[in-house]
Amino acid sequence: MIKCSTFITVTLAAALGVGLFVVKYQVQDLEDQLAMIDHEIVSERQSIHVLNAEWSHLNEPGRLKVLAERHLSMVPLNYQQYTAVDRVALKLGDIRDIKSSEDDQVTFADRMKNALNEGLEQ
Repeated sequence: MIKCSTFITVTLAAALGVGLFVVKYQVQDLEDQLAMIDHEIVSERQSIHVLNAEWSHLNEPGRLKVLAERHLSMVPLNYQQYTAVDRVALKLGDIRDIKSSEDDQVTFADRMKNALNEGLEQ
């Protein structure tokens, strides 16, 4: 018959073989996952690069100027639109004191425009 030590050695060798087989395939699965993640990282970096290029194009000053002129109907400020800061603060204080009432024909927005125009004229 087989000695006890031989039986234990063969059983241990078989168990180690099975364990090595399982660990080998687990490592291969992990390596496949790592390769897939690396590929995703490269893809995301390329997407970020494209987005940065698009952002640079969209924020180009010349392009923004053309779009602003086309859609916003804005014009540059002229010298009559500038005033001192203390005048603006004074006029804003006057506007805050105005109470909107239901009996008035003039709306609060009209009063605010009038107050600001008076400040600009002075």
